[in-house]
Amino acid sequence: MSSLVDPILGFFGRNRRKFYYLGGTVGSGYVLLKYAQFKWREFQQRREIEQTAKANVKRRFEQNLQDCTFAVASLLPTLGENLFQELNVEMVTAQLQQSRSRQEGEPAPAAGGKSKMELWDELKILSFTRTVSAVYLTTLLILFTHLQLNLLGRFFYLDSVVAFSQDMHERQLTGTAGSRRGVSDGTERKYLTFSWYILNVGWKRCVARVKKAVEEVVGSISLKQQVSYASLMDILEKVRLNIEADDTSPMTAFLLPEEGKEEEVLRAGGGAEADAFTVDAELRGLLDETRDFLESEDFKKVVGKCLDEGFDILAKQLKPSFFAEETMRAKSGIMELAEGDSGEAFTNEAKGKQILFAGVLPIVSRIVHNIVNGVPNVFVEVISTQPDLKAFSVVMYTGWDEHAL
Repeated sequence: MSSLVDPILGFFGRNRRKFYYLGGTVGSGYVLLKYAQFKWREFQQRREIEQTAKANVKRRFEQNLQDCTFAVASLLPTLGENLFQELNVEMVTAQLQQSRSRQEGEPAPAAGGKSKMELWDELKILSFTRTVSAVYLTTLLILFTHLQLNLLGRFFYLDSVVAFSQDMHERQLTGTAGSRRGVSDGTERKYLTFSWYILNVGWKRCVARVKKAVEEVVGSISLKQQVSYASLMDILEKVRLNIEADDTSPMTAFLLPEEGKEEEVLRAGGGAEADAFTVDAELRGLLDETRDFLESEDFKKVVGKCLDEGFDILAKQLKPSFFAEETMRAKSGIMELAEGDSGEAFTNEAKGKQILFAGVLPIVSRIVHNIVNGVPNVFVEVISTQPDLKAFSVVMYTGWDEHAL
């Protein structure tokens, strides 16, 4: 038996270093394999958490955009009521109808002590002022609502980050899961109250600026002047240029009160809590950040882009009044000219018909109903999905570095 064991032992003895090396290599390989498996599982878990967090943030952000649309829809009736009461085109129209029913050539003044010409001049100014003001105010209301809800929604973003970065057991012990961070419910309510300002104060300042520009551009246009679609677009463009060239104050001043007057807005906006009218440090921080965004060049650029969209929609809704339905259909597709046809007839039709300026007024004035009362509201839907606004919303929603825990 020993004769069999001795050679084996001798073999191991002579090659023990090789066996030590082989054992060390196999052992090290096994340890490295286990470590690699551990790191791979850790990487997969971390990737899964990151993907879930990103999906959660995207879902919250998209929901936040929908909330903005619903919030604007709930505020527009108040804005519309203010515009209809202050710029009462219908009342002036009724007075003109009463004047028209009088015997022709009667020198007596119309209802309200105004002559027929004075009523027409007033109708001219009110019609353009109300519709153009509606475009500006609806656009500003959409932008301000997005700004407010995205700044507040940012804290939900923080919650999702914290929820996936902490250990589940630790969250159960500390009770941090699902908690709001950075803004209390009371501060949130007070901050949202500031939409009261544009609906009760800012809109009047906006209307005053628009009316001044309308008077400068439209005031001298004769009611008997023939107006084409192109010339109407020129009129609206001049009105807009005059409005935005007015440097007495930025348009963002229509959105928030001056610093130091915030408590007046809180009192006017209402609140049952004892501290409802107090601007504490938390609310002050939100208001300061809001003003920083409003005064930024990026926000001014977004305002311009959204106004471009608003006036583009206005132009599209005015266009059918100047073009026959057949012409509109032809312009929307590819026109095939018959052999030998120069296309001149279509070119003339493409210019659209001309309308007396007096006839343009009801066309312009009725568009305001689409802007503030439209269901579905094309203005709100298109401006809310404007790419530059959405990109700016992402910046606001994810601008949480200084608020990180």
